[in-house]
Amino acid sequence: MEIVLALAMLRSVLQVVSRFLRGMNGGSAAPSQRPTAQSHAGPASGGTSSSASTLLHQDPICGTYVAAGSSFRKICNGRVVHFCSDECRDRYNG
Repeated sequence: MEIVLALAMLRSVLQVVSRFLRGMNGGSAAPSQRPTAQSHAGPASGGTSSSASTLLHQDPICGTYVAAGSSFRKICNGRVVHFCSDECRDRYNG
């Protein structure tokens, strides 16, 4: 059980590092995938003014909070849904 937990944590760390490196190389998503307006402010908004790319959104599949600027997005019923990974985005049926 501890091995499974350690592997899950390692995978999460590698995903964060991968997104960080992609961001430093000039882009993580095509411009057509980036939303122009935020439909849902996550728990990080707290009433303070912050960049739209740093707002957190909860992944509806695994529950992970992800920054809008580094999330994987899917438009469902005219609403932008944010995901932590391609796998969660592909599993979503909303």
